Order: sequence, then structure tokens, then C-alpha cells
Amino acid sequence: MSLKVIVLTEGVAVREEGDVIIDAAGQPQFFDVIILSGKELKSIVATGVVNIGVPIGIGKYTKKPVAAVVGDKVYIKGIPLTLYKETGMLERELAEALKKTGNETEAVLKKLKEIVISERRRHKKSHTLSILSKYISGEIDELPPHLADIVGSLDKDSLRSVFEKLVEDVY
Repeated sequence: MSLKVIVLTEGVAVREEGDVIIDAAGQPQFFDVIILSGKELKSIVATGVVNIGVPIGIGKYTKKPVAAVVGDKVYIKGIPLTLYKETGMLERELAEALKKTGNETEAVLKKLKEIVISERRRHKKSHTLSILSKYISGEIDELPPHLADIVGSLDKDSLRSVFEKLVEDVY
């Protein structure tokens, strides 16, 4: 099933029944390249900052969130490039990037599970679980490099859900 993409522009009534909502209304604050699941989107140019939802896409140069999950929809502050919009490549590119986002969290969960189980076999406790818990609760600001490499581009909210699933699976 393909994604239903709705593009909001000036003078168009707000319709938000799509899977992906691209807000192209208003004067752009800046232009940027959208990075979604570690991949540059060729079909959308970022125009502002997303201040709602769980961030899933950032601007390559500004490092500000430009895409987020809001409820069950993906919300992007950007302008679709005409060629992609007309040929349907926009939907295909978004579907591919969003599919990768789901796979990325599963890969992180699998790797963390291996580490935690290994630690618990050797030491009866998991240092990794403790560090993740402190990071998610805000007690520490940064993860050690070996964990930062594993969690990659996951934001705190995504990492929190991965952590909850990890605890559920291990215990």
C-alpha cells in the first residue's frame, strides 16, 4: 500500500487525512536538505522547524528538526520539488525512508539486547541498561561513544521506546 501524501499550501483548506503531511505554506525561514533515516531526501527541501511531535528528520545544515511523527502521521515542514510530486517519486522516496526508520529501531533493539544479555551473563547486572536509563531520565547528557554509535540517530523519545521494549524482552 502506497503512502497518501497531502501538501498544504497557501489558500488551500487544511486537509490532514494523509499518511504524510507536508506543510509548504508560508514564507520559508531557510532552505535545507532533509535527512530522514540517515538518507537525504531528494524530493523535499526543508523550509522551517517542526516544533511538535517526535522528531524523525533533521536539516543537514541547520541540524533543526524538520520532520516529526504527530499522532499516527508524519509531518514535514518543507516544499516538494515539482518533478517528484508530479511523477509519484515523492511517495516512493518517503515510503522507502520511513520503512528504513522502522528497521533502524529494530536493529538498535537487537544489538542492545545482545549487549545486555552478554553483560548479565558475565556480571549478573547490565552496565548498559543503567547508562541508558540515566540518559533517558536526563541524569546524564551524553552516552558513552560505544553506545552513541549503536543508537545512532535515534532521538530520546525513540530511544525511550526502544529501552522499554528492551527491558520487556530481557526481563
